[in-house]
Amino acid sequence: MTIPVLIVSHGELAQRLLESAHAISGQDHDTCPVPIHALCVDWRADAGEAADLIEARVRRLEEEHGEGVLILTEMFGDTPCNSALRASGAANAAVVTGVNLPMVLSLCCGAPELDLPDLADWIWSNGRRSIQLAASGSSPDPE
Repeated sequence: MTIPVLIVSHGELAQRLLESAHAISGQDHDTCPVPIHALCVDWRADAGEAADLIEARVRRLEEEHGEGVLILTEMFGDTPCNSALRASGAANAAVVTGVNLPMVLSLCCGAPELDLPDLADWIWSNGRRSIQLAASGSSPDPE
């Protein structure tokens, strides 16, 4: 059984990342090999409200799929991350911060069948590999 993924962000970032990955991969919600869901937290929500939303969604995904949930958040230490960490204590969930488009795209293109801890490590590694210094911005010496 496939482990579902929940992308959690402030504003609409989670939804836009998912839409972009679907557009690039040619997959949609029904054809994507991994069930990926977006949860957009209102900017004004406090940590308790956000944690309640995340926990409710995680519990529902656990009931549907039964093997835990991988939660991807935008930034370590922000409200979605802290709330996801709180919710993960009440459910079988792993939290990876720093979600980026290559991470979501790699899930849409087919994540390997792994248990929750290994899937979290796999997506974390994919995200790190996608961050490159492509140009430093320094101009070459004229000599």
